[in-house]
Amino acid sequence: MRVVRLDACGIPVTGATSMVVVTKGFVQVAMEPQYEDGEEFFERTADGTPCVNQKDDPVLKRFQLTIDFCEVNSTMFAFMSSARELTASGAGVTGFGFAFAEGQPTNRYSLEVWQKVAGSGACDASGQQRYIYNAWPNVGASKIGSMTIENGRTTLQVMSETQPGSTTAVTGWLNGPGSSTSWLPTGETLGANEHWLWNTTTTAPPSPACNPSLLT
Repeated sequence: MRVVRLDACGIPVTGATSMVVVTKGFVQVAMEPQYEDGEEFFERTADGTPCVNQKDDPVLKRFQLTIDFCEVNSTMFAFMSSARELTASGAGVTGFGFAFAEGQPTNRYSLEVWQKVAGSGACDASGQQRYIYNAWPNVGASKIGSMTIENGRTTLQVMSETQPGSTTAVTGWLNGPGSSTSWLPTGETLGANEHWLWNTTTTAPPSPACNPSLLT
């Protein structure tokens, strides 16, 4: 997965205050569509015969993403969950962490996830590995899930909601944040009010790194 820092308008942040994290330390990303059911109109005549039977179409409002981590990048987790990252160090202190305070989450990020295609369709006609590419260009309103400390595995969880991605010319999310490789088909860009992009590509995902990098 790749996480990229966005500003409050959903525009990828570049330069010294930017943040890009590429990691394989997650267990799963679960997506739950959030719909508003269409209003239903039903009426009978005096003898009980249906007279009006109409239901409006449902409206897709957003997606809820639930991300489970088994390895935690403290910079990425702190930003995704709008926590304060612990970065000060002193004698005998070598690790980093985060701290949570009451209040509303404000940070926003984009999320991209790659899956290797398996089976008979794993490669294209030229023998290149194919990947399924998922992108949610504008994610936030994040909450952390419950956690149990026990004699067993411990995972951290972030639950976030999507908004339409930024289509602002030049600086918007467009065909992927930054000046690096795009995983969308040539000529394709993010459209108005779009929350989720799905594509099959032979362009390999970026390599995981321990430390965050800057977006250019």
